[in-house]
Amino acid sequence: MKLSYTDLYRQYEQGIAQQNIVIARNRLRLHRAMRDCNMLEVRRLNAVLRVLYEEKSELEERAEDLLSYMQ
Repeated sequence: MKLSYTDLYRQYEQGIAQQNIVIARNRLRLHRAMRDCNMLEVRRLNAVLRVLYEEKSELEERAEDLLSYMQ
């Protein structure tokens, strides 16, 4: 099945929205770990969040590229 650029852009937008949900969930976990002084969990969650933010940034960049290409 071939996707149009518009469909592909929408999929990227959905991916970004999903990534925001996952990031928010992990930020809550991070705040709980900080409150509980669980430094191992804080370190782990910081690493996870770095990856999630990097992935989100890549998704946003690709979506922006598609949007500029469509115009």
